[in-house]
Amino acid sequence: MMKQSKYLNNLVDALTILPGIGKKSAQRMAYKLMRSANEKTLNLSEKLSDITTKVASCSICGIYLDLSDTVMQNDQGDCQLCIKENRDVSKICITESPADVYTIDTSTNYKGYYLVLDGNLSPLDGRGPEEIGIKRLESRLEKGNIEELILATSTTIEGEATSHYVQQLTNKYNIKVSRIAFGIPLNGELGYLDSDTISHAFNERKLL
Repeated sequence: MMKQSKYLNNLVDALTILPGIGKKSAQRMAYKLMRSANEKTLNLSEKLSDITTKVASCSICGIYLDLSDTVMQNDQGDCQLCIKENRDVSKICITESPADVYTIDTSTNYKGYYLVLDGNLSPLDGRGPEEIGIKRLESRLEKGNIEELILATSTTIEGEATSHYVQQLTNKYNIKVSRIAFGIPLNGELGYLDSDTISHAFNERKLL
């Protein structure tokens, strides 16, 4: 029987931890890396090493940032966004990923705080409340200065489940919960939209 390289197999196994990457896709990626010029592969290895040694997550909101850009407070690194004195401490926007924070903060006039969950609830993938960081949310709510929780989760099944779970969690805190609107995009025409999008937009209509 032909013996395969254990190092190549180890790389394939490591690549399968990436979302949406199965065994076959991981093998193709591994073979592509093997065929690439050595400097390209070494450059990728260097960049992967950098994110484990030079990147941290904010202890307040959870976004990723360079260690050199963190502000140390109580032996923890906080981002520049969270330590701004003009932020509205009564509001927290819940997102699924750090990328969502950057999008919202550059596209809106929102001035509250953020909290990034580690993805969505997905029991089939082994992601329950603890895995996505619900305890971090509870610790923020228990401080008692939050008046509104803004849910900025996706409309996928997992996103809806996460939104529902968070809503149920906040019942005991007497906090107003809102969710960002979904539906017809700016300059969108009804004739080009699917029925689910139109239905969601219609049901979430508001008075003018």
